[in-house]
Amino acid sequence: MPFQLYTVNHLTHAISQVARAADLVQTHTSEWRDTPGVHSLVSLVTCNRVEIYVSAEPQIRLVPLDGTDLNWNYLEGREVAEHLFRVASGLDSMVVGEAEIAGQVRRAFTAALDQGTIKGLMIKMFEGALATSRRVATHTELTGLGRSVVSVALDLAARDLPLTVHEVPPANPAATHTSPLDVVDENPTGVPSWQGLKALLVGTGAYAGTAVAQLRARGVRDIANIQTSRRVVSFAQIHRTRVVEPEDTVAALQEADLVLACRGLGSPVLSADQVAAATPNRRRPLVILDLALHADVDPRVHQLSGVKMWNLEDIRAHVPALAISQIQRANELIEEGLADYDAAVAARHMDPVIVRLRALFEAAACEEIAALPPGETVAREDAERAIWHVVKKLAHTPTVSAHMAAESGLGSQWVDALATVWGLTPEVLEDAFSG
Repeated sequence: MPFQLYTVNHLTHAISQVARAADLVQTHTSEWRDTPGVHSLVSLVTCNRVEIYVSAEPQIRLVPLDGTDLNWNYLEGREVAEHLFRVASGLDSMVVGEAEIAGQVRRAFTAALDQGTIKGLMIKMFEGALATSRRVATHTELTGLGRSVVSVALDLAARDLPLTVHEVPPANPAATHTSPLDVVDENPTGVPSWQGLKALLVGTGAYAGTAVAQLRARGVRDIANIQTSRRVVSFAQIHRTRVVEPEDTVAALQEADLVLACRGLGSPVLSADQVAAATPNRRRPLVILDLALHADVDPRVHQLSGVKMWNLEDIRAHVPALAISQIQRANELIEEGLADYDAAVAARHMDPVIVRLRALFEAAACEEIAALPPGETVAREDAERAIWHVVKKLAHTPTVSAHMAAESGLGSQWVDALATVWGLTPEVLEDAFSG
């Protein structure tokens, strides 16, 4: 069954177009799954890509490829597997090597399995892509070199945050002698500390969990979460964050140094009026990172004084480049994974032949069983006779084809083919025939 892929992603589209594509997926997924001729469907929606993986009859097209201003990218056949393997391994991400994408692919795959919307070779394709992503993470430094979108955003935010600097002690604090050749650093380097910052979070999904983990890793201990749904309470218990009631949003904004929004389920959560009411007379700007696909922060906040705001489009221009050697090694591992997948595809193409062969064997056995004498027990000679009849029937067609091959001068090819089917070496067969 031919594979199809419809995708709108950051490489070829604006983030606003990705958001509109995500709306279409949410609206039409049930309709697409019920389309006659569609056998498998997996939807992958992240902050910077929307992808629909489909196994369907060749004539089916779920999404118009032209006539709309979205202009979905379309792939089919093996190119779909190549794309998925690169995506799962982090080579097609906004930040190459990001760690989150493998988890997002895995969740999309698991959801399709739970819903029963993925079958056959598409399961093999996703399993192969995820296995390859693990190999890339293990055998390259790609994940370490490539930082997530959240990490890049926090690095940008650090420029405007009130971070304290902890000086790094010298390698040998006891040393007092200074050589004339020593160079004195008038600006000793230090480690910026995020420990005293207050962060305000919007969102409770996997993206929000990643944001909390990144903030904790940098030393932030005071993290509050605006209650936008009932899930906030359970999220706060799991991630040890404080819950802020909606009516206390302005007060929470006044106290916060950093706002990280990654909910993106509809209209903005933070209005321009709320942010304006919270930012007069601030000594340092309120830093806001809106990482949601659908903006969580009113875009007018960009124009407010006392605010430094970054959204996904802003962050995309600051993603880091990676070492070429690591990308090359990742590509090699992807090619190895695709080779294994190709072998699985080739094996599955033999299924109809194997099914037919088994059916012939079963039919021969059933015919002899039906001819056995009635009763609960069968005499040994009757059982032997039935078994030999089955053997003769199964051997009849290969025997005739062997004679025909020999008469046509194709005897050696027939021997090679039989050796492949039955797992015997040509030498063994030749010895048997010569005896």
